[in-house]
Amino acid sequence: MKAALPPDKLGATWDALIAQLGALRGWTIVRRAHTDGKDVRVARLDFERGVLLALVSIAPPSQEIAGLFFKPAPTEATTAPYVDLSAFRAEEVSVGRAPFVLQGTLTVPNGAGPFPAAVLVHGSGPHDRDETIGANRPFKDIAEGLSSRGVAVLRYEKRTFQHGAKLDDTITLDDEVVVDAVAAVDLLRARSDVDAGRVFVIGHSLGALLAPEIAARAAPVAGAILLAPPGRPPWDSVLAQMRYLEAPPAILAEVEAAIDLLKAGKLGAGKLLGAPASYWQDWAARDGVATAKELGKPILVLRGERDYQVTDEDVATWRDGLSAAEDAVFVTVPHANHLLIPGHGKPGPAEYETPGHVDASVVARLADFVLQGRIATFITPSR
Repeated sequence: MKAALPPDKLGATWDALIAQLGALRGWTIVRRAHTDGKDVRVARLDFERGVLLALVSIAPPSQEIAGLFFKPAPTEATTAPYVDLSAFRAEEVSVGRAPFVLQGTLTVPNGAGPFPAAVLVHGSGPHDRDETIGANRPFKDIAEGLSSRGVAVLRYEKRTFQHGAKLDDTITLDDEVVVDAVAAVDLLRARSDVDAGRVFVIGHSLGALLAPEIAARAAPVAGAILLAPPGRPPWDSVLAQMRYLEAPPAILAEVEAAIDLLKAGKLGAGKLLGAPASYWQDWAARDGVATAKELGKPILVLRGERDYQVTDEDVATWRDGLSAAEDAVFVTVPHANHLLIPGHGKPGPAEYETPGHVDASVVARLADFVLQGRIATFITPSR
């Protein structure tokens, strides 16, 4: 653990958390468990502007720390007002193969079917099946909202969430995202209550960048929906977000130096935001726009108007690259943030601690696209 996260890197990680969430106000151990031969301690960390869980893996018999990562603390789930719980059923399913089987939830509309269906693909970081971020669960909203309207939806725990202790620095985006998403598509197509010819891939953030590739590798699929897709090299997005959030100059300078080394191929065994150079290079090499052009399937791109993480600059890359595609539609959702939840004022990470739901118009647009292959006429695509 010390080799993977030396004191200077651990300090930089902690400084970044402080910059984002404010000072630590207190902490407490909330869970003890034994998983994969290791003792696990989960601590709740209360900051000025948010709450995180710290997961610590301890290797017996030495009791040395073998793993450490942070994730948002879950809050009690609520049901979005556009969800009709009587219109569908929820079923627990397993996605993928050993040793990385993932637990998931499949929501299926009531009736015989077969129904059109969609797989939800997470953004970056270790996410649960609801893509819980702060006090919000956007994937729960989308899944239940779509299933209320006649679409079967599969959401599942991300590999880095359920099996994070088994993963090491050799992880690729295939390991983290693509392989499991393809398996999820295969699971849907094999079901008698799903229309195998009408399965869509819906990705958010990093998942949106990879959605065309997932759709191509899981072919045939009916189309792809990209929610807040990045369009810049990942290190450019990192720097833009840090500058937007006014990160401390010392931390910003350290990240800039690491990025310069990374781009020059000289980062070596060093890391950028906890990930090795190979991970960032793998990310940068994924050309989602080119893959989407070759896919030849309907593409819907949505971005929240107040999204500071994926900006107009990102979406412009997709719009320019798909300008000749007749089946590509771009929509900007007024007042919505990166989670496609409406809000007001200057957006920032603290906003994610306020409970909300994915905008009803987003769910309506997704349903139109999946059910009819188009957006309803009252929607005006952005230009």
